[in-house]
Amino acid sequence: MSDENPSVPSATFEPHLMLGDLLFDELPAQDDVIAQVSDVPGDLGVTVEPVAGKEGILEVRIAKFGATAFLTLIDAPVPDHEAESNSHQLYCQGEDRDRISAHKGQILVAVPPEFTGESAEEVAGLSARRTQLVAARVHGMLTIALSRLPGVVGYYSGTAAATFGLPFLQQVVTGQFGSTPWPLWVSAWLRPEAEGFSGYTHGLWAMGHPELQVVNASISPEDLFMYLMDTSAYLVLEEGEFADGQSTGRNAEELFTLQAEPWVVDQNVPAFRIGM
Repeated sequence: MSDENPSVPSATFEPHLMLGDLLFDELPAQDDVIAQVSDVPGDLGVTVEPVAGKEGILEVRIAKFGATAFLTLIDAPVPDHEAESNSHQLYCQGEDRDRISAHKGQILVAVPPEFTGESAEEVAGLSARRTQLVAARVHGMLTIALSRLPGVVGYYSGTAAATFGLPFLQQVVTGQFGSTPWPLWVSAWLRPEAEGFSGYTHGLWAMGHPELQVVNASISPEDLFMYLMDTSAYLVLEEGEFADGQSTGRNAEELFTLQAEPWVVDQNVPAFRIGM
C-alpha cells in the first residue's frame, strides 16, 4: 500500500489460530468423531486422542504436515444466536437458516499455525501469509472429514464471520469450488445503494491479504458478487498481490483501479477499494 496515503492502516499480518464451527442437529458421539477423522484419505499419519482432563476435547496430530489440531465437542448451540445472526445473505436463508437456528450441537475446529518435525523447517522459510494458508488447508481437511458425519446442518466460519447452510457446505466439501475449501474462509457481502450496489469481502485479512470493497458499483449485483469471490480466490489460492493504484481485472477488457483505504467493517484493517 502507498506511503502517500496516511489514512491506510499500517497493520502487519501474523499467522493466527484458524477457527471454524460445524453445527449439528444433535452432537455426534465422540467415538464416531474419532473414527471419522482417523479415516481421512491418504497416508497422512493421523492420530486422534482425547485430551487428558479435558472433557470433550480431542487432539488431532497429522504427522505428514507436522500439524496439531483440536476438536471441541459441545453439546449445546452457539450462544446468543450468534450462528444464525451471521447467516450468509445468499448461502444460508429460508429452510437452511431454520436448521441453523434449531441446531443443538457443535464441533469447534482449531488449528494453530505451529508445526513440528521436517514440516517445521519447511514452514520456517515461508511468508506469514503462506504459513496461514498451510494451517487453513489442514483446517479444511478436517472440516471436510467432519462434514460427513450424520446430522450436520451447516458451518459457522470464524474467518469469514458467516454461517453457511448445508447445501453450500456440501458444494464446497465435495470439490465444486476446487480441492481447497476456500469459500468457507472468505465471504462477500452486498448492500443496495441509491445508485447501484456496494460490497465488501470478509476473511481476506485473516488470510494475510487486505480486504476488498466496492462503493456504488455500476455492474449487476450478481456480477459484483462473483467478481469479489473470483478475486478472493486468486489472492488466496494463487498468492496474488495487489498494490495501491494498480489496475486489475479478470481479463483485458475488465480493468479497475485499486485504492488503498481502511476497511469499511473495521478501520484498523487495510483494504483496497475497487473503482468500478
